[in-house]
Amino acid sequence: MPRRFDKLPRMFLTLLAAMLVGLVLEAEGLKVWAERLEVGPLRSVAEPVTQFWHETAQVFGAEVPRRLALAGKASLADGFSGQPTLLVQRDTPEPVVPAALQSEPASPTAQTSEPLVAASRPLASAAPAAQRPLAAPSGTQIVLAGDSMMAVGLAPTLRRGLGDGQSVRIIKAYRSGTGLARPEVFDWLAQYPQMLGETRPAVVICSLGANDGQNVQLGKQVLEFGSPEWDAFYRARLTAYLDLLTRDNTRVLWVGMPVMRAPSFARKMQHMNALVQDVLKAYPMVSWLDPNPALGQEKGSFAQFRANERGKLIKLRADDGIHMTDDGALFLLPGIRSWLEQQLPSA
Repeated sequence: MPRRFDKLPRMFLTLLAAMLVGLVLEAEGLKVWAERLEVGPLRSVAEPVTQFWHETAQVFGAEVPRRLALAGKASLADGFSGQPTLLVQRDTPEPVVPAALQSEPASPTAQTSEPLVAASRPLASAAPAAQRPLAAPSGTQIVLAGDSMMAVGLAPTLRRGLGDGQSVRIIKAYRSGTGLARPEVFDWLAQYPQMLGETRPAVVICSLGANDGQNVQLGKQVLEFGSPEWDAFYRARLTAYLDLLTRDNTRVLWVGMPVMRAPSFARKMQHMNALVQDVLKAYPMVSWLDPNPALGQEKGSFAQFRANERGKLIKLRADDGIHMTDDGALFLLPGIRSWLEQQLPSA
């Protein structure tokens, strides 16, 4: 019996050591987590603590195994797809840019004489169609931009449904956990040009904003989400981002946020959609796609499943009640293909 109790302290010390090693290896991840917390007491405490922990771990090179593991995971993910893709900026250090609003954001460029209503024109969506390569000139480049709303469900479906590596080349310009509201965490205005490099895409498909429904801090001032001050801040950020997307007369399809399961989050995304659509009116090169009709949620109620044309229930949304599944995103594919066929010259 005494021997059994002797093992308990050793077991405790082993578990404590394992936890300590895990915290050291994940120091960088913890720092990123703290930076992305919404403005508030928790972030005020977590950010300096995780920053100190990360700096301490860097002294011993503890972040190297984590970065190697992430790089290997990304390489495997690309290899399994069987299709050549361009992934820019894989697990490279992200520059930290001060959270400051430009005093004079870039103004919308008058790119065509089309009526402004074209910017918010909804696209019809139908049931999923048979996948076939997109009829486009060989080498056509299509950028997929945004946050995890693009990365999860939508991007994998578009890569398969548009024939990535055949007539078109898909350029990945999305990063999960990011948005326009927190440039001190990830500044899209600085990062997007780096992601593209010398690439000049024919079109851009963007889904962004799921992480932006939060308060932001400018210096000592906290802008409350949905307030006039917050809306003005976000309009300026969105305007500057759209100027980047539409440079060189590039046409853009902006996929709005679907209805979310949590009522409070759903209301935030409804506000985001209305704000984005209003800004898009100044951009005739940008079309708006409301995903809710295709998902059977046009009445504003969340549904995780819907029946296909054969009556089989299809899981539309992930268990988090936020992201689309691959099968759910497939319902958006016909509308997106139709839009692309109108924008791209025939093969």
